[in-house]
Amino acid sequence: MSGKENGQESRQKILDAALDVFYEAGFDGARMDRIAKRAGVNQALIYYYFQSKKGLFAELIDANIREMILEKKKAVGEKDIYDLDIYDADVIRKVVDQVMAALKKREKIFSIVLGEIFRNPSRQTDPKIFEAFLPSIQESRRWMSSLGICQMDIDRGVIAAVFFGSLPMITYATLGEKLADHYGLDKENLREIFTGLLYHFSEDYVGFLKDRTESKFPPD
Repeated sequence: MSGKENGQESRQKILDAALDVFYEAGFDGARMDRIAKRAGVNQALIYYYFQSKKGLFAELIDANIREMILEKKKAVGEKDIYDLDIYDADVIRKVVDQVMAALKKREKIFSIVLGEIFRNPSRQTDPKIFEAFLPSIQESRRWMSSLGICQMDIDRGVIAAVFFGSLPMITYATLGEKLADHYGLDKENLREIFTGLLYHFSEDYVGFLKDRTESKFPPD
């Protein structure tokens, strides 16, 4: 194995260990020596790659978001995910299912993010906490802008995407099963109802985009 491959493996071990330790102890309670021990590396190596605990936490968020964006694009195969014309009901459901699966797979990182926001309100001023939500906002803005949608409707679309799409999905992925256990709800029934509502919202959202695009560029 080359030095570069060794470095990448060590880096990934650190990120994997950090995810577990942050999940168990929270940001403030996570100790770098504990992360190093869990990863099986020298503590100095963590500082070499990430400079600080804050830098490590930031990269943990960034790495997961990058992976999620790539996974979301896989839902449409070879099609352009930004081509509004591909979004019939079937494609919309595939994208929603893909995003939900990606969020569930990353339950720990989003539990950490939500936990830090609610546990320590002053940390809300740390932009890295909210960068977990930033890609969704940026992606929505870029997409709507490329469609020629006016700024007022872009703002409406972003608000809808975040507060009726992204945040409910993150909350469900991190808390859904726990709430079902607490209140004695059937988990499969809860999943079907929630995803059904998401399908309807997503179809309405795409309809909103198509309507605003057609009003901007009416057919000949």
